[in-house]
Amino acid sequence: PGLQILSLSYNNFSSATAGLGSLNDWLQSDEVNLNELDVQYCGINDGGLHALEGGAAIQCRDLDLEGNESITTLGLSYLSNSIRSNSCRVEFLVLKGIPIGDDAMEVLAQGLVGNQSLRSLYLDDGIT
Repeated sequence: PGLQILSLSYNNFSSATAGLGSLNDWLQSDEVNLNELDVQYCGINDGGLHALEGGAAIQCRDLDLEGNESITTLGLSYLSNSIRSNSCRVEFLVLKGIPIGDDAMEVLAQGLVGNQSLRSLYLDDGIT
């Protein structure tokens, strides 16, 4: 029951860290049972991902961050901490089009070590 899929793709959240923080607060509330959060090509940067990742990781089965090219190793470290958590529900994680170099790949790998939920990870067009 309730909202299952939330698609916010192609909105500009590049300077909306506070708004993403509010979305995160909503995601962490007990009455939310969101399965899919789609924030493709939203201009999300490290601060925005930090504001969003906690609630998204514990509530969403599918998390699509495709095309948010401003996310760097720092932002991926926030996400890595969340996917390492025992409360992480993410099964499908899409990071296509996010520049991922050696340092970022190492950070992601650290998160994957403790992850129990992830089934699919999409990194197409991002590994540099």
